[in-house]
Amino acid sequence: MHAKKIFLWMLIGLFLIVSCKQAEEPGGHDTRLKVVATIFPLYDFARNIGGDKVAVQMLLPPASDAHHYELKPYDIVRVSKADIFLFTNFEMEQWAYKVINAAAEKTNMRAVETGQGASLLSSSVSPEQDADHLADRQGHDMEHAARFDPHIWLDFVNAQKMIDNIATAFINKDPKNSETYKKNAQDYKLKLVDLDNKYRTQLSNCKTRTILHAGHWAFAYLAQKYNLKYMSAYNMSADAEPSPQQMLALIKEVKGQGLGYIYYEDLAAPKLAKTIAAETGVGLLKLSNGHDIGQKDIKAGESFISLMERNLLNLKKGMQCP
Repeated sequence: MHAKKIFLWMLIGLFLIVSCKQAEEPGGHDTRLKVVATIFPLYDFARNIGGDKVAVQMLLPPASDAHHYELKPYDIVRVSKADIFLFTNFEMEQWAYKVINAAAEKTNMRAVETGQGASLLSSSVSPEQDADHLADRQGHDMEHAARFDPHIWLDFVNAQKMIDNIATAFINKDPKNSETYKKNAQDYKLKLVDLDNKYRTQLSNCKTRTILHAGHWAFAYLAQKYNLKYMSAYNMSADAEPSPQQMLALIKEVKGQGLGYIYYEDLAAPKLAKTIAAETGVGLLKLSNGHDIGQKDIKAGESFISLMERNLLNLKKGMQCP
């Protein structure tokens, strides 16, 4: 009997502690702005802009293919509970309208197309690969084929526009913390300006200017921005397969230019890169497109800025820049 009384008093004490904690917080719940972002760049932008005023979740599991993600019922539940839903655009997340429409019936969630106003590149690949790229897309639903390359954040000017769009959404939804959002957004944009300057100056005098990429088509914005030649083995879908013509073209390019390295990425298995490396005797270097980041890297504290800084180091090494 004595033990039962002690247990009962412990339960009562726990209840009082929880009740007091709820009384300390308005409404008895987390009062931060609740944000769900589809992919890592948006997640990272949002947490930098919001700081401790927002609670940010990433919708897609790490290392998922955002282009062809299969929605799950719980995804809609998570978005419906959010104050703000961040997505890139309907070229990257072609399924986003499904989430928005379903969640809108249950909540006053605000959906934000963070890529609004960004400069866009055509989804077509380089002339050498165009025929193969189009052939790969035959048999798919061309109505839903991307018209524009969705990897807009790899142009750091576009990334700044995305920061502005996110900050504006936060301010409109939570005006009492507007000064915090404005300051954090401005600070982050200065980091992107600095990053752009580093790329521009450090890639200006390289022995070669070719990015040979044994992954899916993702770095066209970066290549255009810094006047680089870009060739990839795959089209935009990470689950596509390169054609024999594409593989031969890459091998020919390696041998013809005397390149010392080819690049691979996380989401696309590096098997093809290893095959080309074995055939040509070149080395392998990793490039991150920013959104195919794994859980291990997220837990290790990687950020969009750190990923792009590591890209710069590997680009300099691969293109033999001083």
